Amino acid sequence: MKVATTDDAQLHYEHAPRPGAPALLLLNSLGTSLEMWDDQVQVLQEHFEVVRYDVRGHGQSSAGSRTELTLEQLARDALVVLDACEIARAHLCGLSLGGMTSMVIARHWPDRVLKTALSNTSPHMPPRESWDSRIQTARTQGMSALTEGILGRWFTAGFRSAEPERVERVRQMLLATNPAGYAACCAAVRDMDLREDIKDITTTTLVIGGTKDPATPPADAELIANSIPGAKLRMLEAAHLSNIEQAEEFTAALVEFLGTI
Repeated sequence: MKVATTDDAQLHYEHAPRPGAPALLLLNSLGTSLEMWDDQVQVLQEHFEVVRYDVRGHGQSSAGSRTELTLEQLARDALVVLDACEIARAHLCGLSLGGMTSMVIARHWPDRVLKTALSNTSPHMPPRESWDSRIQTARTQGMSALTEGILGRWFTAGFRSAEPERVERVRQMLLATNPAGYAACCAAVRDMDLREDIKDITTTTLVIGGTKDPATPPADAELIANSIPGAKLRMLEAAHLSNIEQAEEFTAALVEFLGTI
């Protein structure tokens, strides 16, 4: 198992070298592991040097010592993973929390970024009270108390009915997530306000949204696309995990965007 070490956490990652190809870092959502990209990774590895990792407290990454995290700390974790792979610059593709982390990297470390794809994400997610409640539930009752409600937001009813095995795969990711790590990452989202910061992002950007996403609705995707100079917007007929619900369309849009000059 490949592990990148921060000052207080061990980050599990996968790295598929492809000499001469640009690097692509995949950043997972809150409550999932790097396996959330399984539908994309085979195609992406044909074009890119793909790296994916488990956010701290998720998958096989340790939670670290902090009870609350910031997006800047999560962004620095991502850079530690790139450093472990000896990658100076990479495309970023992040969904939800991964998109938030990608926005911070693109804003504060633009020299590390080629292009940025921001999927089903938001620059600001009030109210604080809802995140405090979620943090408390995770810490006192565990992930099982949150999982079914999350799945209801992440997939449309039609997809849940038609693809129960794929939904179950995500359910198991949620249940396996470290509650303390989940709560710490929730604090990063709770305290986030990137609405002004993203106006200074200079990297070429694609925003992918879900037309039926109740977690980060179409208005959030439109706000990001309108705030980042020159950003393109692509909407998919999906709820929150659009890379799973519309896997082929998502992958095609990503390859097309990253492959253009």
